[in-house]
Amino acid sequence: MDKAIQTRGAKLAGVIEYWNLSLEGVWLHYVSLGGEMSELELDAYLHGAYGLSGYQHDIMAQAVNELIDMLPVPPRASFSSEPDFDEAEPLAPGDVFGG
Repeated sequence: MDKAIQTRGAKLAGVIEYWNLSLEGVWLHYVSLGGEMSELELDAYLHGAYGLSGYQHDIMAQAVNELIDMLPVPPRASFSSEPDFDEAEPLAPGDVFGG
């Protein structure tokens, strides 16, 4: 198998692991986008034991990126000058639209 194919698969596996995506979820999303390999073949590809065309890799990368985009934004620390949104009272409709 071509070293470049193994490298692409390893990098994709690293992204999946970093974002803690499930293999089953990735595979289901991949198939929904037109991917053609089985879940077992996907697992083998991510571990360097199966070759994958550039086209199928790109479908897989698209599926992974879409799943990442669906993840909630991680919480961020607020600055002392910012309101604490957990304790702020909700705005009334007139407060937003000037009515």
